[in-house]
Amino acid sequence: MSDIPPSSESVTLAAADGQRLSARLFAPASAAAFNGLTLQINGATGVPRGYYDAFAGFMAQRGFAVLNFDYRGISGSRETTPGAPPPRMLDWARQDIPAAAAFLRGRFPEARACMIGHSFGGQALGLLPYAEDIAAVVTIGAQQGYWRNWPAKQQVRLAAIWYVAMPLTVALRGHVPGRMLGGEPLPRGVALDWARWCRTPHYMSDDHGKPLQTLNRRLRAPMRMISFADDVDFGPKRGVDLLAQTYAGARIERQHIAPGDWGLPRIGHFGFFKREMPQERWADMAEWLYNAAYRRHDSRAA
Repeated sequence: MSDIPPSSESVTLAAADGQRLSARLFAPASAAAFNGLTLQINGATGVPRGYYDAFAGFMAQRGFAVLNFDYRGISGSRETTPGAPPPRMLDWARQDIPAAAAFLRGRFPEARACMIGHSFGGQALGLLPYAEDIAAVVTIGAQQGYWRNWPAKQQVRLAAIWYVAMPLTVALRGHVPGRMLGGEPLPRGVALDWARWCRTPHYMSDDHGKPLQTLNRRLRAPMRMISFADDVDFGPKRGVDLLAQTYAGARIERQHIAPGDWGLPRIGHFGFFKREMPQERWADMAEWLYNAAYRRHDSRAA
């Protein structure tokens, strides 16, 4: 790995419905260092893009062109662009993730596209217009979020959140304060979509209740789906296993990791992307994505 730090630039993405999104592109140190792969980081609910900067910079040093971005209504994309509809979580899936992918396709037309999906960011990949073209994917704590997928001892608390606390908070305040769930404030439409999905056995659905996760079978990339044994609040093993089933066309490598397996006291839902994560874990991910993306390309060419 080069000792020269990657360069980065602030960029603005344009969703199909007119919403502008704040993003940052991390480039390898030189054109010669570019490995021919882009890497799009689809973040977790309410997590600002800057949380992933250390990881993005590392992956750029490994040769990837890396893009992280804020979903509409969150952090740098908090303001609604004139003419765009109010922010909704459904639009994160149908508009924002595709907008990021379109930007990378435009900037690096010959590159192969890889993705990281953290929590929500790994749930909706089948909604991409060109899901079939994704070269390789890693998900971290991405789950099927129906509340009964959690252990029984947590279900009462989750039912109270999704049926009572979140709808009531939105009705009274017009949004969900960040302190309620430990992230950025959530706009009204985002919070109501999320609560509705978490009350629905098939989880992600359109406004008529039609399941959307059935579209995930369009994704045919190699996938590494990772969960952590101490991620009890957001990414339980059962929920991650059930999400894996919706990616029926993908070639999935499923990993469930205890922190001690990596010599760590804890990881949880957010620890993988922290600067304190041993870099050999990030290096392993870079190597896996590279090998998976090029193996897929070679197999399709054959």
